[in-house]
Amino acid sequence: MKTVLVTGAAGFIGSNVVPLLLTDGYRVVGVDNFDDTYDVRFKEEHITPFASDANFELARIDIRDRAALSELFKKTAPAYIVHLAAKADTRAAVENPYPYVDNNITGTLNVLEVAKEYGTENIVLASSSSVYGNDTAMPLQESAVADHPISPYGATKRATEMFAHAYHHNFGMNITCLRYFNAYGENNRPNMVPYIWAQKLLRGEEIEISGGGTRKRDYTYVGDTAAATLAALKKPLGFEIINVGNSSPLSLTELLGVFEKVIGVTAQVKERPSHSASVEETYADIAKAKELLDWEPTTSIEEGISRLVAWIRANRL
Repeated sequence: MKTVLVTGAAGFIGSNVVPLLLTDGYRVVGVDNFDDTYDVRFKEEHITPFASDANFELARIDIRDRAALSELFKKTAPAYIVHLAAKADTRAAVENPYPYVDNNITGTLNVLEVAKEYGTENIVLASSSSVYGNDTAMPLQESAVADHPISPYGATKRATEMFAHAYHHNFGMNITCLRYFNAYGENNRPNMVPYIWAQKLLRGEEIEISGGGTRKRDYTYVGDTAAATLAALKKPLGFEIINVGNSSPLSLTELLGVFEKVIGVTAQVKERPSHSASVEETYADIAKAKELLDWEPTTSIEEGISRLVAWIRANRL
């Protein structure tokens, strides 16, 4: 039984990846600092389903603490790493970029350094479609230069990819960077549009829609995102950057239509301007994921939103 260290294990994507790993027969060491970006009780709830699993161990440490990370590696000897821990709010990063640099860049550097020291076999590193900025060449391909992110968050994610390449080049480390596109679903972060809309529509409250509702996002069900992450973990590729998206973008207006259909309501809508850090469109070319990981999404937007709505009803109302 090989050990996988998962950073950000109590977060949105992490808490969906951990159960897949446990079901697949891995021993999992979860790392999370349970910061207060959103209600810490939510993260405690996220880990409850697997917290008592004999093959799961939780380490409440911060990836910015290199000494603590090193001690954990020494103790648990993980063969693999799924590095998901990060600060991930594009708007907040514009207002205060320093925590994003500390967590996303310095934290990732610590993970890479400790992985190098202990000879980790394969690393899956979470990147983001935010690295593309407002690139207009759709669908977005991994070969894009990606040197014009429009938020400090996107800039930190591009920086982590570049550090990953440097560590692969100099130390022969296997690192796959997955550019996640607009994940949504169970355990959703509460500051994301799908969560906010589902909760407000179920409560009969007014929702906000920005930019006239024309901006498009490649909404990807988190179960599909987690499956791609597991596929990448199982296949060391040297160094690769791979898009993980639904490859079927929807405008905000179209997304709202799905919510109205699933919930059976007509939304009360208030318009507001778009934020300067909001990109116009995300649309993943997933040919590389199909070829290298034998992965493609299997969950339709209607099914995924139905699952999100059911989870919100059960846990957040």
